[in-house]
Amino acid sequence: MKINKKAMREAIFDTALGLPINWFFAYITIVVLMLFGINSALMISIAQVVVLTILALIRKYLVRIYFKQGEDYEDTKSRN
Repeated sequence: MKINKKAMREAIFDTALGLPINWFFAYITIVVLMLFGINSALMISIAQVVVLTILALIRKYLVRIYFKQGEDYEDTKSRN
């Protein structure tokens, strides 16, 4: 099996970027829900899944656009 180094670099970058972002928003979600008096583990987990999924989609889209621009630049540079 051959490893796609560009895809691996993008995956590592996305995961490293996502870790602190997800930790922060997971904590904030818990704090906000507890301030509103929501102590149900089910409700907290549902809220966290929704928030973290939306953030992951946005982050992954932006990371993919960033790496795609780099690929387009490398393609243009190699043609010249």
